[in-house]
Amino acid sequence: MLCGDFILFWVDTIADIETQPEIPVGMKINDFKNRCQIYGAILIGTIFIALFLGCSSSTNISTPAIIGEKNRFRVISGDQAARTVNKLHGSIVSAGANVIAEYGQDPKDLLYITHYQDHREAQKSFDLMIKKIAAAKNGPFYYLMPVTKYDEKVYMALGIGAVHYIYRSGHYLLWLQSYQSFGITLPPQLLEYYPAG
Repeated sequence: MLCGDFILFWVDTIADIETQPEIPVGMKINDFKNRCQIYGAILIGTIFIALFLGCSSSTNISTPAIIGEKNRFRVISGDQAARTVNKLHGSIVSAGANVIAEYGQDPKDLLYITHYQDHREAQKSFDLMIKKIAAAKNGPFYYLMPVTKYDEKVYMALGIGAVHYIYRSGHYLLWLQSYQSFGITLPPQLLEYYPAG
């Protein structure tokens, strides 16, 4: 809309110059130059803000203050979270924003969240993750199974002494590693932020 308004302004300005004979020509040109400078500065500022905000991967990813009986202890985000997630996978897994929230201490529960620009990419990553876990016969995770309560859109696995819940919620891919007992349900605090499916 801004570009359309900007073009209309130039069309109207040029039409004004040609249709106002009572204003001296020099004044019209100076007025036109002043308008060009003002609108040019506004346009450059708008482009700068759009690029700055558009290129930033600092998507605000919320995390629950409590999961089960454990309070959020620390949140890791930005480049540090991306490096940690990529290190766990041994490769770059997402160009999106990442957050890791730690709950409690010794042992701490970990919540990994990745934001994708397109929900289809989040679904594709989820499907690939489940496929890789299922195929890894000697991997750290076992007893991978869909949770029927959530129409098989949530998977659980055991491993590393914890229960792991993996699912997609809109543009987000979530992995909760928990030492608490939630059975075959997701913690309600997590579902408030990120509904399953």
